Amino acid sequence: MPPISHFLTGNDKYGYAPVEVINPPGTIFQYSGAGFIVLEHLIEAHSGKSIKDLTSEFLQKMNLTHFTFEQKNKDGFHYVDGIKENGKKLDCTRKMFPAFAAGAMSNALDVTSFLQHLTKAYFDLSGSTSISHDVARLMLFGKDLGVMKFMGALMGQGIFIAEAGDNKLVIHQGANDGFRALFVHCVHGPDRGLGFTILSNGELNAVSAISECAQEIFRAFNFSGIDYSKFQNQFKSDSLKQEEIVNIGYKSLVFSAFEPMLPEKIIDVGPRDPHCELNLALHAEVIEATNQKFARAENLFSEYLPVFDPNLFGKQGKIMDSWETVRHNKQGVDTLVFKLKKPSNIKYVSISTKFHFGNQAEYTRLEGWNETKKEWVEILSKTKLDGHALKNIKADGDSVNVYSLLRFSNFPDGGISRLSLYNDSFSNFEVKNEIFTDEIPKTLKPLAAPYSADKNEIEKNWSRLKKGEEVDVASLAFGGKLIRASNEHYGPAIQTISPFAPMNMFDGLESARSRKAGHFEEAHIALAKASLVHKVQLDFKYFVNNNPYEVSLVGLSKGEWKSLAEKVLVKPFAGSKKEILIDTPIEIEEVKLLVYPDGGVNRLRVYSFV
Repeated sequence: MPPISHFLTGNDKYGYAPVEVINPPGTIFQYSGAGFIVLEHLIEAHSGKSIKDLTSEFLQKMNLTHFTFEQKNKDGFHYVDGIKENGKKLDCTRKMFPAFAAGAMSNALDVTSFLQHLTKAYFDLSGSTSISHDVARLMLFGKDLGVMKFMGALMGQGIFIAEAGDNKLVIHQGANDGFRALFVHCVHGPDRGLGFTILSNGELNAVSAISECAQEIFRAFNFSGIDYSKFQNQFKSDSLKQEEIVNIGYKSLVFSAFEPMLPEKIIDVGPRDPHCELNLALHAEVIEATNQKFARAENLFSEYLPVFDPNLFGKQGKIMDSWETVRHNKQGVDTLVFKLKKPSNIKYVSISTKFHFGNQAEYTRLEGWNETKKEWVEILSKTKLDGHALKNIKADGDSVNVYSLLRFSNFPDGGISRLSLYNDSFSNFEVKNEIFTDEIPKTLKPLAAPYSADKNEIEKNWSRLKKGEEVDVASLAFGGKLIRASNEHYGPAIQTISPFAPMNMFDGLESARSRKAGHFEEAHIALAKASLVHKVQLDFKYFVNNNPYEVSLVGLSKGEWKSLAEKVLVKPFAGSKKEILIDTPIEIEEVKLLVYPDGGVNRLRVYSFV
């Protein structure tokens, strides 16, 4: 095995090309092992140790006795020969791979044990042996960047993440010469803890065999979130590179049967839209949507007027009769591709944001697919939307063209209640921009158990504590107070310091969606007494789609505001908790939680010792 640095500049002896940066890092998914080679080199250069030595203790803590990066046969276990597509054996001890780029050695049991530790750490603040809660959350924070179309999953840190109904799955495939592999493990959802690891020596035939095994295992588990009728037994591989076969193959044979994780359907509908018979988009077919976590895209094409129940919440948050995407879309746009019931000319566009105020999409655009030119043609240019409003517009595009496939864009994210499309048959269509005058029904805030304590009760709470015991000095139970919150559009900040566990989304602080660059919100808390703070805990239990992207903390110490924590990425901790340790504890009297750019926090705990 040549030194890892040789892979960076190329190696004529082994036929490796030098590593090149094809795209700006973090912008576009590219199937490649080069990133892992760079990572391995950086770690070894920084530490002065080999990957084998660095990972040995990490793996031993998890009791993974048959998992190693040592890359040599050992007593009790050895490498299995690979089998090429032509049936010939490949002596794998004569063709090795860089440690992080397919160079690990393990059996299936140890891989599965690692995934069980990862699952535990994903939920447990104390982690699981070698894996911390923070690492697990960051690993399983998925991005698209083009990988969804490639293999039907999101890109995590070193792994892929897929959905099967309400199940969150961690996935990876192996594709060394003469070998193929696949693991699928449920880290969250009704089938949490179930999964499998399959290792095989073979190539294209191994992909087919592994896929068939995977299908049977899913059936045996009675795994939810899978449409078993969509399992396939073959796929076209003629034009694919060997390393692409695992991705396209498993997607075609297995992953395509996974159902998307969607919020609840709208059951109690409103009155029928008086113009629905003229609406060309009525009951349009959703082909693909980049995001519909808050509310289903299909709601846009309902024959009924939107409704709003202020007290109705579901597994993804507030149930909305609309298409609503999650906050903090770093791509800047969510898109929906849909198909009309029949090809149509489009002359008028009607867009409703009813019941969305503070969380509506800021802009939208509509395009139609020109089959002849094989390109998207703009029907409605980028258009500003108001909250809780109706916008009726004459289409910008050529009124002669007929479209069947359309693309509706939502900039940068948010909610749109209805999309209606009309042709000349709607003769009295009125172009207008109307703000609805009816008030949006208010949720009965805080929808949580209120807490208050007088001076005597607070003194009793302090008296019950023992010397050296950890205490939340921001809590109302010990005399903490809310001084100010910059924005409480959806939820009251006072609930963040309640001593009770949160009960729902409205049991905490939630601000409106911001649209300004550099924007942030803040909550200002007076501590019960000046305290030496060593840890802050944020609880986002019920904010699974709308917790902040980042937070920072400052503390007032002897009249001076001092940084307790610079910007910390917290988006991956949606639905969970994030602990921020204060490296150098200082005595402070007040704290400010700064939320970037907006979002929700159920609880803020500020810890000191008695």
